[in-house]
Amino acid sequence: MRGDRGERAYSLIELVVVLALVGILLSMAVYGIRLAAAREEVDGWVRGVAADLSSGQQDAITRRVNVRATFLDHTYTIAVVGGATLRQEILPGHITFGSPQQQVTFDRRGVPSAPLTLTVSSTSTGRSYTIQVAGGTGRVSYIEQ
Repeated sequence: MRGDRGERAYSLIELVVVLALVGILLSMAVYGIRLAAAREEVDGWVRGVAADLSSGQQDAITRRVNVRATFLDHTYTIAVVGGATLRQEILPGHITFGSPQQQVTFDRRGVPSAPLTLTVSSTSTGRSYTIQVAGGTGRVSYIEQ
C-alpha cells in the first residue's frame, strides 16, 4: 500500500543515526559552554579583585587613613590599618593567588607603599592573569598572561 500513495518514511536505522549525531553535537556544545563559563568566572574574579583594590585606594583617600590589602592563597582582605575590614572575599577552589602572601598598603593620599604584582591562576581553565599596582601612582591594571 505504501507505494500506492507515494509516501516515503525514514527507517529506524536512519533515525538512530541522526539521534546519535545530535547527541554528539549536544555533548560537545555542553562541554564548550562549561569551559566558557569557567573562563568567564575567572575573568570576573580578576576584574573584581582589581576593582576592590581601586576601591581600597579610593577609601584611603576619602577616609584619610591607611588601607591595606592582604592576599593569601584563596582569600583577600581590604581593611583600614588598625581598623575595620572594608572587603573580604574567598575565591573558588580552582582560583588561586600565585604567591603565598602578599600585601600592599595605600596611604592617605592613595599612594601604595610599594608596587604590587599579583598572579591569579585557574586550575580548571589553565588561564593566568597578572594584576599590577603601580608604585607612585597606585594605578591598578590587569592583563592575561
